[in-house]
Amino acid sequence: MKKFLSLACCSVMAFSLAGCSGSSGESSSSGNYVNLAKENDVISMDSRYATDGMSFEMIAATIEGLESVDADGNIVPALAESYDVSDDGLTYTFHLRDAVWSNDDPVTAQDFEYAWNATIKNPAAEYAYLFGSDGACIKNADEILDGDDSLNLAAKAVDEKTFEVELSKKCPYFLSLMSFPVFYPVNEAFAEEQGDQYALAAENLIANGPYKLVSWSKGNKIVLEKNDKYWDADNVNVDGINVNIVPEASTSALDFESGNTDFTKLNSTLVDKYKDNEAYTEVLEGYLWYLQYNYANEYLQNENLRKAIATVIDREDLVENVLKDGSVVCGGFVPEALATGPDGKDYRESAPEYFNIFAEDGLKAAQEYWDKAKKELGVDSITLSLLYEPSDPSKPAAEFIQSEIQKLDGITVEMVSQEKENRIEKQKARDFDMVLTRWGPDYADPTTYLNLMLTGNAYNYGDYSSKEFDTAMAEAANASTDEERWQKLQDAEAILMNDVPVVGVFQVGGASLINKKVTGIENHAVGVPYIYKNLKKES
Repeated sequence: MKKFLSLACCSVMAFSLAGCSGSSGESSSSGNYVNLAKENDVISMDSRYATDGMSFEMIAATIEGLESVDADGNIVPALAESYDVSDDGLTYTFHLRDAVWSNDDPVTAQDFEYAWNATIKNPAAEYAYLFGSDGACIKNADEILDGDDSLNLAAKAVDEKTFEVELSKKCPYFLSLMSFPVFYPVNEAFAEEQGDQYALAAENLIANGPYKLVSWSKGNKIVLEKNDKYWDADNVNVDGINVNIVPEASTSALDFESGNTDFTKLNSTLVDKYKDNEAYTEVLEGYLWYLQYNYANEYLQNENLRKAIATVIDREDLVENVLKDGSVVCGGFVPEALATGPDGKDYRESAPEYFNIFAEDGLKAAQEYWDKAKKELGVDSITLSLLYEPSDPSKPAAEFIQSEIQKLDGITVEMVSQEKENRIEKQKARDFDMVLTRWGPDYADPTTYLNLMLTGNAYNYGDYSSKEFDTAMAEAANASTDEERWQKLQDAEAILMNDVPVVGVFQVGGASLINKKVTGIENHAVGVPYIYKNLKKES
């Protein structure tokens, strides 16, 4: 299926959001507030357009969808207090609880119907593809994504409290997706009244979740206050959250020591300093950092060159001696702790490992690939660029990758450092040779990664195309049993790793400092990275 994506629209939206700030509330130091330090600011508070983890966190703190997840990652009811599934597994009927927006409007099934159709029909909504067969498999979604404006999604408000969704085929991770922000509701009357200012500042946004946005000073601070009109407000135990945007981890760590911050991530240079601190903690996050090759580069069209680069990077050395934050080696393109198969095992446990030769053995194998590539290309030396963002962990990882690749005699790697938003724009424009990029799983299934490499996928920035891979993924989607589907997904990953259009480098470890008086900072490997509904802070 061909995805549509207006790069111009996305660029305009990204830059317009970057210049916005809200001033309808003041940051609060009184009351029972939790103070978070975050490296990156929110890019968009509009659930229809957000694409980054920080935006997902703040949206999920202020708006709820049909479902949510608990501390252990289990799907739990949110705005839908219950649901029914038809015998054929193709129709879900959600029954909404009594809930209101912060302006006292009731939350209705029409809010979902409006939001979903507004999203899938807007080319600037990058995550609209999740409505189609690469995601939730909602009936009519593929046709709409292919440009048929005459259709609406087969997702309708039966009445104010009943929302019915028809699928084109069974989707085993459908309920997991219902906790993801692109499937959240939008109050139509309020959104239409705000027009193009919707969600750009605190006064342009309403909430139905545990907190509400009261101020947003771009690049500086976000303040959330408890939403007393939230349906489960009795179980929200703090007055609000102060989110300070602090790009330098060394600065936020000092703030933590002084008692001004309750939570901060640590970069690799700070781990040794704080690893024995009682506040130190590590979690394995879902983000996968991977190297992607641009097939427009004449050299990188060579399979042996791609394999040489993939093989020479000593990932064990990287995670153990450079990052040191709990990150782990990725043995494929699907990370661990993502999804459990019908055999009861984690996908990564039952799937083969790839590019797992390290140190001198890895260098020797990589040199053999490079020698073959030189003969096939008719060259003795080449220069390639590596696009990356100058933040942790990307910067130290990219510098390590450069040094590893340049161990292969005749390869020079030129570094191209770009802030995240610019790095993404360069990827979209295919303005790179190699890029160190990342992906966070939107739902608990291997397809959230494997689908990225389908022909024509909007995130397939290297323009890899393989009929064999596409066929294997289609066979997995149409498998008659869960066991057959799981095997087909592993077959597809094997094809991908043999072709090597991408190579997983490491899965992110989250080294952090957390105030011992604070609980309920729930980290999730899938979907929204952090959920804050259950925050508690001892006075």
